[in-house]
Amino acid sequence: MAPGPYERVLETLEDLDARLAGLEVGYNETNASAAQEHVDQLGDFFENEPEDFLALREAVDRLVETEDSTHAATAKEHADALRDRVEAQLDEE
Repeated sequence: MAPGPYERVLETLEDLDARLAGLEVGYNETNASAAQEHVDQLGDFFENEPEDFLALREAVDRLVETEDSTHAATAKEHADALRDRVEAQLDEE
């Protein structure tokens, strides 16, 4: 059985989390580009939750623009908050 939208979003968030964890250790263009791609993929799913999602997007964009790993921790916090919401929605179904 193919994963549903919640499962796909959780997989994307899990990979994003791994990329951000790597970026916390040090800036890496490959991880930064992948993080941006994951955020882009999540955009449609989180269009009704603009605060957390926009904060995530802003932190990842700032990370890429400045190549400053300190922004990875902030991005990770917002990604974790979104993951918690998706897991809660999945539990309700």
